[in-house]
Amino acid sequence: MDKLIAQLQRLYLPDTPAAALTTMLRGESEASVDLVGPGGLVGALVIELDSGFWTQAAQLYEGVQTELDLPAPAVSVSGGKAYGLWFSFATAVPLARAAAFAEGLRQHYLAEVPTTRVTLHPQAPLKLVPAHQGDGRWSAYIDASLGSMFVDEPWLEMAPSPHKQAELLAGQASIKPDVLERALGILQPAATSAPAYAPTGETDGVHQEPVGFLLAIMNDAAVDTGLRIEAAKALLPYFRKALD
Repeated sequence: MDKLIAQLQRLYLPDTPAAALTTMLRGESEASVDLVGPGGLVGALVIELDSGFWTQAAQLYEGVQTELDLPAPAVSVSGGKAYGLWFSFATAVPLARAAAFAEGLRQHYLAEVPTTRVTLHPQAPLKLVPAHQGDGRWSAYIDASLGSMFVDEPWLEMAPSPHKQAELLAGQASIKPDVLERALGILQPAATSAPAYAPTGETDGVHQEPVGFLLAIMNDAAVDTGLRIEAAKALLPYFRKALD
């Protein structure tokens, strides 16, 4: 268990105490985590797709490595109906920048997937992996080469070995700042060519469209000025498109 916790903290949850992770992994508390750390900085992002879209998830998995030269993301099955692709930042980035990166990946690789079938984190709440999801179903990290085997049942029927889960994560690397900047430069054309659309508001406090999420940050006087500036930068492509 300790090795798994160390890997989760190294890659995705550096600000979550080991004691809290232990109780969640043991099922002693709700397994919800927050990817946003102190100062609104984000050390990781997760893209979830409904299980029927494994082909597109695999394309994203391969594309970020071959086109963007990014480390391979970890792949998880949710214990529900989704696959997750987990990206780690070597240096935490502002929330708005992480959101822009996630949206760029979605537009570049998942444009054919309905937005209702894709969830971007940290824009939405996230469940810890691995964890018991009820009804005898467990979420877990998996070998990406086995992803197609989970299309109909994206879960495990028994608790995954913490040791094996730690081994899977031990091979994962974080995205270095210069690699992230280069990737954002490649993804930018996809963002500028995307159709402009108006924000659709919130549902239970969670924005269903990234533009609405970024607009809320930009216009919230309670948010740190630096984060509001980053949100405005991320929104520029949409406003430029709308004015063309």
